[in-house]
Amino acid sequence: MNIEYLDRANRIATDNISSAQQILKDTLDLLFDFCVTNFEAENFVRELLSISTALSNAQSQMSALSNICRLVISASGKVTPGEMALYIDALRQKAGEASSKTASEATKLIANGKTYATLSQSEFVIKSFERAANENKTATVYVMESRPLFEGRQTARALKKMGHRPILVSDAAIGFFINEIDSAFVGADAILADGTLVNKIGSYALAAACAIAKKNFYAVTSVLKYDSEKNIAGFINKEEGAHEIFANPEFEVRNFYFDKVNAELVTALVTEVGSFSPLSGLEALNAAMRKMYG
Repeated sequence: MNIEYLDRANRIATDNISSAQQILKDTLDLLFDFCVTNFEAENFVRELLSISTALSNAQSQMSALSNICRLVISASGKVTPGEMALYIDALRQKAGEASSKTASEATKLIANGKTYATLSQSEFVIKSFERAANENKTATVYVMESRPLFEGRQTARALKKMGHRPILVSDAAIGFFINEIDSAFVGADAILADGTLVNKIGSYALAAACAIAKKNFYAVTSVLKYDSEKNIAGFINKEEGAHEIFANPEFEVRNFYFDKVNAELVTALVTEVGSFSPLSGLEALNAAMRKMYG
């Protein structure tokens, strides 16, 4: 396989900072470019399957990527190599439109002058507040810093450019400010078959604080993030390097990127085709995903 594609695949597999939607976009761009330049290769299908499987395994917490890779793997036995690029391009277009369409739904929940909370870096959340700003609705947004890689700082910068008032706070401080917010908006790396939301570490603390303070907690996401094949028992939370938290520690350090949020703590899953309850709306969510993606 061309070293260019191996390098690109490795960057995607080890990307711990970009949003799930950006990683999905990078994956689809890679698969599309590979198909365009290699469709006549004798080992085309084998290498396409190899790339798809490796990326799905490397970013296993991200259901949208896993679902896309499943679709590509399934299609590889049904379409010709020459048709595969067209198929992936169609998937790329649908996935690329998801955050903008979801933003049109989520913006209905954002009011001018209100105060909200978020964390990490979600393209869906950022697009939602961008659309709100374009509709002359500006807000104060408490942004959890999202250790250990501090993606929250990037979100705060983006919100400031839009005209919102971001307030960066430490992850542990969100409970202190919870009574100042009207509701919380987070992204989603996965929605599991039992309704559990998987998202950046700190999401559970924010959701629990919202529940105690009787605030709404929304997951702004895509139907493609729903994984009907995996429940919480099958979710494996990969442990990351201790050095990201404390360089050369003289004691044990544990570092996980992803949190599990119980379905009953999530007010609604806001998607490109409407809102769903993680407790009672998963069948409808699954049907919407199958209708869109097959």
